[in-house]
Amino acid sequence: MSAQLWALAVVGAVVLAAAGLETFRAWRARRLVAGAAGAPAADPYILYFTGDSCTVCKTHQEPALAKLGGVRIDRVDAVSERTLADRFRVYTLPTTVVMAADGHAMHINYGYAPAPKLERQLAEARGSALGSAATA
Repeated sequence: MSAQLWALAVVGAVVLAAAGLETFRAWRARRLVAGAAGAPAADPYILYFTGDSCTVCKTHQEPALAKLGGVRIDRVDAVSERTLADRFRVYTLPTTVVMAADGHAMHINYGYAPAPKLERQLAEARGSALGSAATA
């Protein structure tokens, strides 16, 4: 009887730990979603969706992002942050999202995006910020 109670206690502890972990992940995903469209940033930035097993991310996308210099890049694990990945319909890695300073997505690149393309998109996002400030 005592062994059964211990087994039940262990199973209960594992279930509570799993529930706590899932609650934490959901909270973190909600916080990232709020950050992605929440308070305005000073400049356009990039959400970079990646994963541990993404070879193209490591061999191509990360070197391209490193060439941008001075640009805020928010790295997002697409597997653990599934809520945020679903928001941008991320089904392939890498995916980069150029976010305007006001928090809305300007460009979504599914698959590898070279540095010149990202630079053009960031320049367009900066230009739209200047245009919206001039009309305000």
